[in-house]
Amino acid sequence: MMTDVVLKKTFTVLLVSFVLICNTAKSQYAIPGKMKWWYDDRFGMFIHFGSYSCFGHGEWVMYNEKWEKEAYQEQITRKFNPANFDAKTIVDLAKTAGMKYIVITAKHHEGFAMWRTEVAGFSDVTGSKIYDLYHFLGFERDLLMELKNECDRQGIKFCLYYSILDWNHPSQKAENYYSVISSLDAKREYVEEMNMQLKELVTRYKPAVLWFDGDWCKNLDTVTLGDWWNKADAEQLYSYLMSLDSSLIINERVKRDLVMGDFSCPEQKIPDTALARPWETCQTMNGSWGYDARDTSFKPVSRMIHELVQVVSRDGNYLLNVGPKGDGSLQERLVPLLTSIGDWMKTNGESIYGATRSPFHEEPPWGLYTKKNGKLFVHVFQWPEGGQLSIPLIKNKIIDVYVAGKSDKKLAYTVGTDSITITLPLEAPDDIDGVVEIEVDGVPEAAD
Repeated sequence: MMTDVVLKKTFTVLLVSFVLICNTAKSQYAIPGKMKWWYDDRFGMFIHFGSYSCFGHGEWVMYNEKWEKEAYQEQITRKFNPANFDAKTIVDLAKTAGMKYIVITAKHHEGFAMWRTEVAGFSDVTGSKIYDLYHFLGFERDLLMELKNECDRQGIKFCLYYSILDWNHPSQKAENYYSVISSLDAKREYVEEMNMQLKELVTRYKPAVLWFDGDWCKNLDTVTLGDWWNKADAEQLYSYLMSLDSSLIINERVKRDLVMGDFSCPEQKIPDTALARPWETCQTMNGSWGYDARDTSFKPVSRMIHELVQVVSRDGNYLLNVGPKGDGSLQERLVPLLTSIGDWMKTNGESIYGATRSPFHEEPPWGLYTKKNGKLFVHVFQWPEGGQLSIPLIKNKIIDVYVAGKSDKKLAYTVGTDSITITLPLEAPDDIDGVVEIEVDGVPEAAD
């Protein structure tokens, strides 16, 4: 555990950083140096993969279908064999889609470790085997390291997910949509063991982000057996991780809704406006995180591209999930969907990477805006039939206007008293989102 002095210093820095971010949020976030890459990259892949994947009922199957620990271990986990997990295939697909970072589940709520952990407390019900790929299943490959190495080779940031609650651990039992701890002494021992596992992950795999979950019991200052993870625990966890690696980026779910961690992470939703600090929404491609063979309804490509643009126009990141099958292979339907997103990104990626929120107060009914220094990007979801598009006035001097990817073909425009009118080609360059680039002097700023 960290000393009180270290804790006070750490949270003084966090408080000052948060105040700075809040004071500048109307124009642009104050981004800490360690987060610059993350803020610029904008688009990442989430991977939910664990022993639940082989059963094909999603990652919450242990809780939702009321499996007892021993039955779950022997009838589900025992059948898990991710022999077809191919790190190169996964990273290739992420890169094809235009994704810049990958977050994979190291341990989800089921408690099964996807690496060879040496922390004996995370055992099966017999207490004789550690509940992980190597000890429990005899699976000798290090899948996390394979993915880490391939990410490094292809220039993708490697990140890890970790669940604070653990339905399998001897100290806990799944209950009330969370877990109940057996005693406060058991909690102390569990937290020590959890820190040991996190040290393994940080020192062995050097993740760029630690993405926590399983923190949603009540935000109490006191501790009960049913609400055993509180704010003080989260503060100690964050400080401990900073002592291991100060460059780590950590999400708010060390204890959500308390403005903790380095960024907010709304799930399956997009905030109506930019938030008061950096944020990332995590989204599924269908209705499931972990592989669910029953869930075959996937979002159309148009919706996912529109979500990505909407997120960036409100100054957030978009983390899009895939759920590999139990053998480690990817669902066939994912490939054409992600490839199509990548096709759009090849032409329009500049409007996403390093881009920030719209300079305007209102969003138009036909699309959205993003911006960066020297560029205003006009995302047109509904191409105007008459070829005329009006946008609000900006303070900046306009240098050129053209369709994305066609800078040699300038578009005519007029600056009126209350709007800028752009003459567009009659046919949209892209049926999902035709992007018009406006080169300007400086960072685009609304005139009003």
